[in-house]
Amino acid sequence: MNSLVLAGAIALPVQHDANWQLLEYSRLEANQVTFSEAGMMVTVDQSASPIIYPLENPKTVGKVTVTGNLSNLLKVPAASQGQKGSDDFSLKIGLVVAGDKTLNGFQKMFSAKWIRKLFELAPDGVGVEKIYFLTAVQNQGLLGQQRQHPLSDLIYENNVWLLDKTGDFDLTYSLEKPQKVIAIWLSIDGDDTRSNYTTTINSLVLEG
Repeated sequence: MNSLVLAGAIALPVQHDANWQLLEYSRLEANQVTFSEAGMMVTVDQSASPIIYPLENPKTVGKVTVTGNLSNLLKVPAASQGQKGSDDFSLKIGLVVAGDKTLNGFQKMFSAKWIRKLFELAPDGVGVEKIYFLTAVQNQGLLGQQRQHPLSDLIYENNVWLLDKTGDFDLTYSLEKPQKVIAIWLSIDGDDTRSNYTTTINSLVLEG
């Protein structure tokens, strides 16, 4: 089942595995990802792995809404989330933004697998600017902080949501400037902090 388009909004098919791509990092245990009528269930056992949904056509995205459930909190010191040794988040929704950057043959040979995959998401004639992550943090004091990730200039993070309680969540964010998006890149992890939990996504909607 493909994404459902309703009045300019796209509802991603989180109840079905069609078109979702489950990747693995070379040195990390992968998350367990299952799909049901309840939605996408991502079970983290001291693990991490990207979940990607390529859009059929580039879409201008100005608003993101996600609903779901969090079973447990991360084992992360409140103020250190995102720092070395504590770089885990229970929900990051990445917008893969179209741009001019491409990989040449030499770069393709020596780039990490996830970087090669990122650029493969771009349609012919289109490059990639970055992954713009809308991030849920566990500490109120981290809300509103933004950064280019220290490990890659392709990753930009904006701490837009507070997710400091277990149970159901309903989160919405409107971007200051809409972005031309070619794919969604979900990041849900617990490898740094040795955390065990499940994030369930009941719905994920993109609006222009």
